[in-house]
Amino acid sequence: MSKKMMLLATALTALAFAALPAMASAGEPQTHCTNLAATCSFTVHGAEGALNTASAGSVNCSATTGSGTMGTTTGSVSFVFTGCTESVFKSACTTSGKSSGTIETTALTYHNIYVSDAKTSPGVLMTPNATSGIFAHFTCAGGLVTKTIHGKGLIGTLTSPKCGGDSNVFEFDFEESKPGTQKHMHITGTGETYDLTDQSGNTGSLVASGKITITSTSASLTCV
Repeated sequence: MSKKMMLLATALTALAFAALPAMASAGEPQTHCTNLAATCSFTVHGAEGALNTASAGSVNCSATTGSGTMGTTTGSVSFVFTGCTESVFKSACTTSGKSSGTIETTALTYHNIYVSDAKTSPGVLMTPNATSGIFAHFTCAGGLVTKTIHGKGLIGTLTSPKCGGDSNVFEFDFEESKPGTQKHMHITGTGETYDLTDQSGNTGSLVASGKITITSTSASLTCV
């Protein structure tokens, strides 16, 4: 083969590999839609939730909903919390443009992670909106109190299905070790710390659990 032909063949091979979808990174839990689509859509439903701080009270909500898309190792999700009131005066907390007592997060990116070295405890890391750097913004007490929640990230666990399972329902849980401090704050294998803070620098913790229901298909959970 001539030198020019060898160069052309090499270039074509490189283009062919560049056109392939990126492979999931090793060492992360993987979710695969059973209809072989690159992503599958889901809805979120959960019971009451709370955003707690160590010194600035809490916001308690009666229900959790949301929606998003699930990929192999990452996806996107937004949450809607309803029946939200702050703990001091019991006034409603509301995101601008929403009905009273409704808090809506920004569009968040989530990443599949492990929360233990054994790699048998899959979890999710949610990071703030890529554009605004904010998780949620809302006001309470008729607009007298403004809250902007940001931070590096929020870690929760996937409680169902177990590794190797396949289901159209995935269950999640966000826990705190004490008010204002999330139970899980580190990703296995890294020294990074992830938490929530408000505009005054108070650390926050989210306590919430619920179910992700995948639309028109199911997904498998593989721990690699």
